[in-house]
Amino acid sequence: MQQGEMADTFQPLANNSLELEPPRSIDDYIESAYRHNSTLRHKGYLLDIIQHWRYYIIFLALGIANSGDSAEMGCTSFILSSVKFQHDILLKDGEADGDDADEIDFAGRGAAVAGAHFAGMLISGLLSGVLADVWGRRSTLLLGLVCNAIVGVLSVGARNAAELCMLRFVLGVGLGMVIAGVVTLCAEVSPPSKRGRFMTFVGSCYTLGFMYTACWALVIFPRSGSGNWRLFMFMNALPTMVAASLVMIFVPESPRYFLCRGKTKEAVHVANVIATRIGYVDKLLTEEELGQHLFQARIGEAKYHDLDANESYGTVETPPAIIQENLLREVWMSLVSIKQVFANGMYSTTIPLQLSFFSLTLATGVAQWFTRIFQMLELPTDAYVLSFCNTLAQIPGMMLASGLIETGRRRLVMIGFGGGAAILILLSTIANKIQNPEKETTVDDSEGLNSLIVLGLACSYSIFLCMAWLSLDVLSAESFPTKVRSTGRGVCVATGRMGGFCVQFLYGPLINEGRLTYMFGIASLFAIGGLVMSCQTTDTTHVDLRDHWDYSKVDSAVNGENGSHDRQRRKTSLAETKRKLSID
Repeated sequence: MQQGEMADTFQPLANNSLELEPPRSIDDYIESAYRHNSTLRHKGYLLDIIQHWRYYIIFLALGIANSGDSAEMGCTSFILSSVKFQHDILLKDGEADGDDADEIDFAGRGAAVAGAHFAGMLISGLLSGVLADVWGRRSTLLLGLVCNAIVGVLSVGARNAAELCMLRFVLGVGLGMVIAGVVTLCAEVSPPSKRGRFMTFVGSCYTLGFMYTACWALVIFPRSGSGNWRLFMFMNALPTMVAASLVMIFVPESPRYFLCRGKTKEAVHVANVIATRIGYVDKLLTEEELGQHLFQARIGEAKYHDLDANESYGTVETPPAIIQENLLREVWMSLVSIKQVFANGMYSTTIPLQLSFFSLTLATGVAQWFTRIFQMLELPTDAYVLSFCNTLAQIPGMMLASGLIETGRRRLVMIGFGGGAAILILLSTIANKIQNPEKETTVDDSEGLNSLIVLGLACSYSIFLCMAWLSLDVLSAESFPTKVRSTGRGVCVATGRMGGFCVQFLYGPLINEGRLTYMFGIASLFAIGGLVMSCQTTDTTHVDLRDHWDYSKVDSAVNGENGSHDRQRRKTSLAETKRKLSID
């Protein structure tokens, strides 16, 4: 497009500013579409959901995808406690005839099985974040779901620990892709005023995956734990298959992704699809209106920063998004320049989030062994029943997180870390008393008092973990601009998965030696470290997803309400800006 055509396309609205409404951004458009049906929504949410199910099913599909992830991750706790699994996979070579329980290798093979998917998620945490930013959120999500469905079925035929670890590693790669796609896509198709609620709903479906797994564990594994673990693995792959089908049919690509890639026509089309699914058909978004908004945002930004006529501010230093460029080459360029999430002041956002994810994953590693821990404490109640009840405790955690998420993302993360640390200290104390009872103070457990105490503490721990994970997911998704949102989250998640993989080789030997007191005590230190680091994060409650094309709310930036988003700018020419925002 020539400069003359560019000028004709983006005519300022100065002469008619009192008569015409200001051009809408994608966030403004989705928000107005959502609020348009407020009168209908007052008649009942059920009626609203029925009439506009094609919009709400987007979040249902993303939620089922999330639950499929948790089902695959949660199954480890149950199969490690299965007697048949221990005999088939964890028994040391040449010792199949031994009766000693010490021949079961929890320290080596058990830890490797428990941590293999974390290793895969470490790799995909970096790769999938870049892939979602370059290839698309929906495409990355679908690839991960299909990969997990196939690997989940193949895991049924694993003959030894090496084969299962390899499959779990590939599964972890797929899990990382799903996480990168689900969280970012949910954030970018939600109305801004309800973004926290929608993201919390999708994140809370993680709990449904654990509940699904726990239910099948109760059905398949009897009290002795001798059930068919291969059937259990197959059943855990079903939610992922369902999610892949729903995403393929109902979930659109993010309009913000298209806009970030310079595909204005596709961005407008997807935004209108979302709006019509909500029931908004009065005034659809047009390419001209969106282009006018982008242009005015750039001009307003240049005036705000008192730049000359040829300068404006852009985003962080990233490779040019050339649509015709080879995909693999662009992915490689993005991986090489992954330092962009640390550039121009963004390190003050990225590093605290990284360390928060790292600490939370270390503390959560204990949950991989809860069923085995219940068995080791020799409680009178079936360990699988205790694990099922512990999983149910995530429901109040989900509800608390959903209700409190708009009161402060960072505050909720801190509550999760602080409460989790306190519970772990109490668990360490009670485990020490159960395993090393004093003759004078021996507790009669005939009525299951110890079971109630341990279960109550474990459930409280699950509640705090649920609150911490959901709020940290929302916080991290809102802390990066669209162009590097998946990449930024990928870096944070990868840091956490690295800790999740390594810590299993610390917890595994402690399980082998029965040192539960040390295990809980070490985990509490990790939680305390996470509490300290979460204090350094930037709260994003009620902050718009502001990007390099949206600086219309600069006044709030002066007051510091938008935190790290204002530290991500670098200069670029206004002529280049016009060229990138041109509409053919």
